[in-house]
Amino acid sequence: MWLLIISSLTGVSACRKRGAALLEQGQVAWDNNDYETAAARYEEFLKEDARAEQAEVTRLKLANLYLYNLKKYDLAKQHYIHLIEDFPKSNDILLARQRLAESYAAAKDYRAAIQEYESLLVAAPGYPEKRRVRLLIADHYFDLNELGQALAEYDKVLTDAGYDELAQRALLRKGGIHIIRDEFESALQAFQRIATNTSDAAVRRTALYNAADCYERMFKFEEAVKVLQETEIDPRNPDYLTKRIAAVREQQRQRQIATPNGTLRTRR
Repeated sequence: MWLLIISSLTGVSACRKRGAALLEQGQVAWDNNDYETAAARYEEFLKEDARAEQAEVTRLKLANLYLYNLKKYDLAKQHYIHLIEDFPKSNDILLARQRLAESYAAAKDYRAAIQEYESLLVAAPGYPEKRRVRLLIADHYFDLNELGQALAEYDKVLTDAGYDELAQRALLRKGGIHIIRDEFESALQAFQRIATNTSDAAVRRTALYNAADCYERMFKFEEAVKVLQETEIDPRNPDYLTKRIAAVREQQRQRQIATPNGTLRTRR
């Protein structure tokens, strides 16, 4: 009997040593940017004992490798799902859910990505990155060309929030969608808020260019010119504003020729 116990303990010890060796080899390969080898070593480790003490962290590492380094999104999804199902009380469970959604998005399965993000928010109502997740949901509705739903989701990002990086991204997208839908007054509101609040000169220029475009599309040429005249010159393209203003003036002239009675209708 003692021989059986000793033999069993020896086998366990050998398995642990082999497992430790596989993890070490995987980490060394990862550090050397040999991601295929790293993934292979981690796969071997999990195949031998999917419930080992270090299986949880190894599963997450492997899924991250497939998602970010090897771009093998189906394998990434499999391992995030395994982590969620096998370790439901993991400290990384919310991170795994978020990255599962990222994996679907990376594979351009935007509908599934939205479902996973929504499931994440249901599972964790107080999730600290709730607005960022909501922004991603909105972006994916935009990817699906469901513009009305995208607008509704961007509004959720903006509700009861000040002006920050997330609000800026939401407003830029909202303004763009309103232009696509020929809703120029609504687009103007978004771009004007950006121009008033952003500290980024390039973003402000972009917002003002778009605001001028909205005025131009509504045949409000004087307002368009005024916005452009108040826009800071881009040092990378110092002649742009002069040319743009000249183009607006020319369009105004052509419009006046086409409507000699001076009656200008707002474009719809």
